[in-house]
Amino acid sequence: MEAAKQRLKLWDISDDQIRKIEESEKPIRTLTIYSPVSGYVIQKYAIQGMRVMAGEKLFDVSDLSNVWVVADIYEHELPLIKVGDTAKIKLTYFPGKELTSKIDFVSPTLSSETRTAQVRFGIPNAGGKLKPGMFTDVELKINLGRKLAVPDEAVIDTGLRQIVYIDKGDGYFEPKAITPGVRAEKLVEVLSGLKAGEKVASSANFLIDSEAKLKGIEAPGKTPGGKQEAAPPGGHKH
Repeated sequence: MEAAKQRLKLWDISDDQIRKIEESEKPIRTLTIYSPVSGYVIQKYAIQGMRVMAGEKLFDVSDLSNVWVVADIYEHELPLIKVGDTAKIKLTYFPGKELTSKIDFVSPTLSSETRTAQVRFGIPNAGGKLKPGMFTDVELKINLGRKLAVPDEAVIDTGLRQIVYIDKGDGYFEPKAITPGVRAEKLVEVLSGLKAGEKVASSANFLIDSEAKLKGIEAPGKTPGGKQEAAPPGGHKH
């Protein structure tokens, strides 16, 4: 009898059910199998009379009292993201309403197609208003501290280097190669190549660069596999 009880327990038959079987003292052809979680039946695989093997699915039951929001983070932004960061989450389903949640998981792998990694947020789903498959907008604000930065319009990307034009006064501009860092809110962090207080051209710099190229003036800096180049002192007149 103990062996029979143990077998029933391994089938997830509850102690109450086993006790009723003992008390009835009659053979029972069918037993109720209870889901280990409460929720909604998302998919039904079982049909009457079907033979079920160990590990085979009968139903997919999903507990939607809490849901996940999964967001894609670009590769270059990943160093700034960590578990515990707070985000604002908006859904078109709730116009004008913002939800807040903290990152509880950052994927250790990167998608080779999109060059993004997924981060996950958990959100309580009171009343089941949040439906799996909905689209969301996720906004993360990261405090980067005080950094030297220039407007992104001031930086010209030549493919080999990043150049800004320093205003030397009296209409003279000098090209300077910089090392860019983080980009945020239409600003580019400058890791090297500029000092705080230097004036840079933030508009019409494409025209300035075009004129410089016509005159053969290049910004000093190293090209991959190339030699050091030098710009003539004093820059050029615009």
